[in-house]
Amino acid sequence: MGLAIAEKRMPPTRKIDALLPLQELDLAIHRLRVRRDELPRKLAGVEEKVARAKTSLDAVAAEIKALKLEAAKRESSVKEFDDRILKLTVQANQARKNDEYQVFLKEISGAKAEKSRIEDGQLDLLYQVDEKAKLEKLRVEDLKSAEQEHAVEKRKIEAEIAELDGQIAAAEGNRPGLTGGVDREILAAYDRILAAKDDGLAIAPVGKYDVIEDEGKATYWQCEGCNVGITSQDLNVLLLGKDVLCCRNCSRILYAKAPEKK
Repeated sequence: MGLAIAEKRMPPTRKIDALLPLQELDLAIHRLRVRRDELPRKLAGVEEKVARAKTSLDAVAAEIKALKLEAAKRESSVKEFDDRILKLTVQANQARKNDEYQVFLKEISGAKAEKSRIEDGQLDLLYQVDEKAKLEKLRVEDLKSAEQEHAVEKRKIEAEIAELDGQIAAAEGNRPGLTGGVDREILAAYDRILAAKDDGLAIAPVGKYDVIEDEGKATYWQCEGCNVGITSQDLNVLLLGKDVLCCRNCSRILYAKAPEKK
C-alpha cells in the first residue's frame, strides 16, 4: 500500500493516540524528577567548602598542639638544667681545690649556655603558638561562615525539593485519568519501555528527511529517538493505526504524526 493511500485511510483515532497525553505527562514528571535529583548536587559544593574549612582548621589546631608539646618538652629541659646548675653550684662551693672549682664553674657555664639556647627556642615556639592561634581564630570564622552558608543553602534546597515533590505528586495523581482509555497490553508495553529509559520518553516520533540521490530526491523516515531508519511498510502500518510498532533499535513505540490537511 502506498503512503498516500495509507494517509487517506488513516482512522480519526489510532491506538497510539491515547498514549500521547500520557507520554506528555510522564515526560513532565521525568523533568521534575531530574530537577529534584540535581538539587542535592548543588548542596554538595557548599558541603565541600565546609569540609575544606574544617580540614584547614584541624591542620592549624594540629600545628598548635605540636608546637605546645615541643614547648612543654623544652620547659622540662629548662627545669632539668636548673636542677643541674643548682647541683653543680653546690658542688663548686664544696670544692677544696681551685682546679676542681674551675671545672665546676666551666660545667655551670656550659649548662647555663645550653639552658639559654633551649629557652630561646622555647620563646620562639611560644611566639609561633601565638601566631598560629591568631590564624586559628581566622579559620574558626571561615568554618562558621561556611557552615552558615551551608545552613542557608540547605534550607533553600529543602524548600525547593518539597515544592518539586508536591508538583510530582500532583502530576502522578493525574496519571490514572490518562491510562483509562489506553489498551491494557499497549499500556503494559509503554510502562515497561518507560521504565527502561532514562530520558522519560517511551514514544518516539517518526521524522521525515529528504536526500538528493542520483535519481533525484528521495524521502526517508527515521525514529527520532535514535535516528535509525524505518521502512515505508512500517510507516504505512503506523499511519493506519491498527498495530503499534516499536523501533528495532531503541525499542521505543513509534508514532507517525498525521499529515496536515490542506
